[in-house]
Amino acid sequence: MSAPDEHDHLARAAQLFGRLLLRELDAPTLDELRQEPVREALAAVGVELPADDDLPALAQRYFALFLHPEGALPPVQSLWRHRQYDGDAATGVRRIADAANLTLSDAARGAAPDHLGCVLILWAELHKSRPELAALLVEHHLAWAEQALQHAAAQPGFYGAVSAAARDLVGALTEQPRAPAPTSALPPSEPELK
Repeated sequence: MSAPDEHDHLARAAQLFGRLLLRELDAPTLDELRQEPVREALAAVGVELPADDDLPALAQRYFALFLHPEGALPPVQSLWRHRQYDGDAATGVRRIADAANLTLSDAARGAAPDHLGCVLILWAELHKSRPELAALLVEHHLAWAEQALQHAAAQPGFYGAVSAAARDLVGALTEQPRAPAPTSALPPSEPELK
């Protein structure tokens, strides 16, 4: 696979897994996932789609793994870094989105801007149009994510498989050669991201 094809493939995966990490699986989304080639692609990374009858139990599972995980934290960078919401990482993600004249995805439904799902979706939106900003996201806002997904990825079932696939995606993104990330890509009055 050539580099542009691989980046497009990674962007589609980032969009999909970002969405699945941001909100619990519902019937319309499950119907979308059952369409080819999405179903085939999910199966290739070990994600088996649940039956319609499993959706209520999956909503509880989503809550337990991503919103209020026991022995772990939700996949939000500020929580992982500073044990509080809306920290420097959230500000950094907002600044990158602002520099690209983007608003964070409607799929976020009020999620923290540095929620892993938001970061993946934003990367997917930036990877072609603003590769220097996509590189900043990878450099400053994805290194923590593999560890954050370990707890959920170790669990059986749909969300365990989604978490493992998302963890592998983050690994692939962080291993990609990165475009130079000039500080001029950010508004000049802002301090450099940390």
